[in-house]
Amino acid sequence: MPNATRIPPDAPESSREVPLDEVAGRVITSYMAVQPGESLAIIVDDGADLAIGEALHAAGLAAGADAALVRVPMRARSGAEPPSAVAALMAGADVVVSVTRRSLYHTRATGAAKAAGTRGAMNAPATVDAWTHGAMTADHHEIRKTAERVADRLRGADRVRVTSPAGTDLELSILGRAPKAWLTAICRNPGEISAFPGGEVSLPPLEGTTNGTMVLEYVMTDLGALSEPIRMEVVDGLVTAIVGGPEAERLERMIEGVEGARNIGELGIGLNPLARLSADITESKKRAGTAHMAIGDNAGGYGGVIECDLHLDGMLFEPTIIVDGEPLMVDGELRL
Repeated sequence: MPNATRIPPDAPESSREVPLDEVAGRVITSYMAVQPGESLAIIVDDGADLAIGEALHAAGLAAGADAALVRVPMRARSGAEPPSAVAALMAGADVVVSVTRRSLYHTRATGAAKAAGTRGAMNAPATVDAWTHGAMTADHHEIRKTAERVADRLRGADRVRVTSPAGTDLELSILGRAPKAWLTAICRNPGEISAFPGGEVSLPPLEGTTNGTMVLEYVMTDLGALSEPIRMEVVDGLVTAIVGGPEAERLERMIEGVEGARNIGELGIGLNPLARLSADITESKKRAGTAHMAIGDNAGGYGGVIECDLHLDGMLFEPTIIVDGEPLMVDGELRL
């Protein structure tokens, strides 16, 4: 892993191993509350470990669900739409759990499923190790209690300032934007959508309002580990310049010609005490004491209006987040 980024020393780097079938059972029966006779769709792409899908499918059958396990080709990038038949399956199911190397969370398919009343996790770690160690083994119900309090601070707020020791200094508005990822992957009611592992509160900034400098560290969606931080200049909600190492050059190529890709699409706050840092953003961004921001899509039921074929998250360490003049987080510590 790169050494150009400071890593908070107090968060655990590992945790005890929990059997995969135990975690899968917890997801199906406790977090998703799958009931006998409900339709359950498990979606796994060919970049993810099929064993995860098989464990979830078995847990669904044991719960009495009408369960289907579907394997799809891995998309070129996170935020790209699934096959049309899978999109229809998502909208027709009572419950969906998606285990894909390329996230389906920020897609039109997820927005349509949410509107149809589907509940579930539209993104989850792609490796067995990430299901049996770290963030997935944490008590998501306990994390939910903290998430509710953070979400309450953000609801109805307007001005937010985000800074970090690496050089992030952004001002933005969240006026009229409701926290979306505060369910910590506990989705028991129709239309509730989240992602695994649970452990963040996030929302899309109001389009056109973000200004300043954003420095993303350590890892980024679809880029993996960063050899050095990526620095972005942001004017009126759009990235106007990107500088950094070879990953910054790759990022420029990834977003070139993609409509909406330069939009500031998300501000997220990590809350999971067992989340580990790795080259996989899926777990890393849930780490307690961190924040993350994203470029690209913020629609698909997420609360924004920019539809884009990608959504790319990057990490902020030891952030300070000021909401309407009051500190919500200072140097990575929540002030609730």
